[in-house]
Amino acid sequence: MPTPTPTPTPTGAGPGPGAPLADPTGFETVDVHGPDYFVRFLDARTTIPDETRVKRLISGELRLRDGLSVLDVGSGTGTDTCEIARSVTPTGSVVGLDRSARMVEEARRRASELGVAAEFIEGDAVALPFPDATFDRCRAERVLAFLADPAPAVRELVRVARPDGLVVVSEIDVGTIFLTGPDADVADALLEAMASGIPNGHIGRQLHRELVEAGLVDVRCLPQVVLNSVAFLRLVFGGRLDQLVAEDVVTAAEADAFWAEQDRGERAGWLCTGVTCFTVVGRKPA
Repeated sequence: MPTPTPTPTPTGAGPGPGAPLADPTGFETVDVHGPDYFVRFLDARTTIPDETRVKRLISGELRLRDGLSVLDVGSGTGTDTCEIARSVTPTGSVVGLDRSARMVEEARRRASELGVAAEFIEGDAVALPFPDATFDRCRAERVLAFLADPAPAVRELVRVARPDGLVVVSEIDVGTIFLTGPDADVADALLEAMASGIPNGHIGRQLHRELVEAGLVDVRCLPQVVLNSVAFLRLVFGGRLDQLVAEDVVTAAEADAFWAEQDRGERAGWLCTGVTCFTVVGRKPA
């Protein structure tokens, strides 16, 4: 997959009247405003080494093998679902489910191009369209943060898992995001604005409890720190920072200084910005 080259909006420009805000908090608007930004965001995640390590951790905890049936909730572009298909086929199967019709369309296109046997359908995480005990493995990554109440979605994952089946859920926690910058107030304002757009931004630290309370056993929490590049930071925070400039919360000069500091840190090798990702695995009792 080619590495995306995000083109940030000029600092201070901000979104125009009625324009969608290009940041990761808007996944519920994909079918309204189009998937382009969100496809670029998801593809860019695959270029971050620590994000790749998280995905390898998830795959390892799923204990994939030929013959298993797997559900991937929040399948997005289908990249992870296609990787799962390679591990469980030819005798197994995988279904990717996403709320966005546009994302399902993109996932089907990619699977077809790759020649991968993966099924993609529209659906809601809180009302999965499957009978009880359908899948050997259930996976959800960066989905629950966008639900005001994650418990019903977790219960659904457990419901459709077979006895002795595994459920793996992975989420960041916005309360653990850390940024460097010449002005702490700018970084704080940016993080506060970003957090305000995520219904359940602290889900990461709550995942272990959610899986236990949903009835899973042998539950384990495996946190990892994800460090980011400046290119990815611009893709994540660029639109939100431009909005703060447009709203006079941050000056254009302060925003320019923030990005200059990120660039300087990356060139000098001391950039340290990222977030903690919590991956939790549990087993459905036999």
